Amino acid sequence: MKKQIFLYFTALLFTSTISGQEIKDFFSTLAKNNLFNGSVLISKSGETVFSDFYGYANIEKKEKINEKSQFTIASVSKTFTATAILQLKQKGKLNINDPVQKYLQDFPYPNVSIRHLLSHTSGISHYYRLFDNAIKENPEKTFSNEDIIPALIENKVPLSFVPGDKWEYNNVNYCLAALIVEKITGISFRDYLKKNIFDPAKMKDSFLPKDRRIKEPNQVELYTYPNFYSTNLVNVQTLKETSLIDEKSNFYGPGGIVSTALDLQKYQKALFSYQLLGKKELEEALTPAKLNDGKMASFRMDEKEIAYGLGWAMYTNDANERIVFHDGLNTGLTSMLMRNITRNNTVILLSNTASPVFFTANEVLKLIDHKPYKMPLQNLSRIYGSLLESGDKEKANQLIEGYLKNPDTYEASERDFNRLGYQFLRLQKTDNSLLTFASAVLLFPNSSNVYDSYGEALLQSGKKEDAIKMYKKSVELNPDNENGKKVLKELL
Repeated sequence: MKKQIFLYFTALLFTSTISGQEIKDFFSTLAKNNLFNGSVLISKSGETVFSDFYGYANIEKKEKINEKSQFTIASVSKTFTATAILQLKQKGKLNINDPVQKYLQDFPYPNVSIRHLLSHTSGISHYYRLFDNAIKENPEKTFSNEDIIPALIENKVPLSFVPGDKWEYNNVNYCLAALIVEKITGISFRDYLKKNIFDPAKMKDSFLPKDRRIKEPNQVELYTYPNFYSTNLVNVQTLKETSLIDEKSNFYGPGGIVSTALDLQKYQKALFSYQLLGKKELEEALTPAKLNDGKMASFRMDEKEIAYGLGWAMYTNDANERIVFHDGLNTGLTSMLMRNITRNNTVILLSNTASPVFFTANEVLKLIDHKPYKMPLQNLSRIYGSLLESGDKEKANQLIEGYLKNPDTYEASERDFNRLGYQFLRLQKTDNSLLTFASAVLLFPNSSNVYDSYGEALLQSGKKEDAIKMYKKSVELNPDNENGKKVLKELL
């Protein structure tokens, strides 16, 4: 009997060691291939099994990322905002089925409830173009949450759909949720988070900044690729904001929280042990929202159907285990808090170079459970595009030929090649665009969309006969391609 116990613990120790080494090798490979630059923390059965840091917090100064490095966690912040609302619900301060107008009297849509906000089913317009006129009239102003309702009223913006009819991800929902927290409590959302979430969870290195554009000393710099064919990262501060409001705003609720991987581990431990929310409220957050027609509020990500609850996304994996998560994305930044509820396993990823965190986190959950997993791979279209841009067309062709023989060497998607081809076309790099689409039809020969795109590029390049061939092939593959049929009718 003693021998059996000894052998059991020896096997358990051996398994844990192998798993730990595998995780280390996994992330070392990612870092080597420029697929992860940031902070990672992994727990299994509630205990931390791996924590490490990769790359630089500041590339220019060669400052390495460490345990104190702070990252903007982007939309992972939505889980905090939802928690704040549900805490107030638990205390009897609100009902999430209450209309938003009950707390924000000037809100112009009487049929939108707090539940609609948290589940992204409100139908409210996005803020991307909402402040264009106001910015022109007052270019020095910084717009914040309290400016949203007046802008909706002034611009007479209608709802995009009947509340509850559809699911549509929208940051405005969480700006309004944060305003409701402030209205009910009488304190700033920043102070509410500190008092009711950060402090109880002992998150000493987390905060909501007064101005998101001003960085604290431990905050990392953010880096991204300036285009789809670049393999060299640049500091996002050197890039122009893609949306005018991004440069002129200081919204909070949907994002903005600054934290560390260790603090996020403390947060999820406190949350899932019911220190921040009661069991009933937490389960409500993790239950898929229902649309008016009874269907589940959901979206697609990496070929998975993902449901959305109240501030959390969720799905069931192949082993019928519940996975809940929220990711975040800003220019030069990705974040992930993913938890296998069934097994009490968690993956936290914070990257300042926009790493593929959803795919990575999923594969890590498989790895720590000793299941078959895939390594994230380098992006074929980016490397191919960089070779075209450098003038090495021969090597670019060899890259495609090599991939066709061995598809396990790179990650390739129709979407990425389409985006690359169109970017070359917009930049009037016509030869590179045509070569990209020519390679795309080799890689995705059954894609009507790729042939349609190739036809458009050929047509813009004055190659009418070749364009007709591509459009014909596109319509052949997809007889419902109305655009292709329309173009062919005009050309023939």
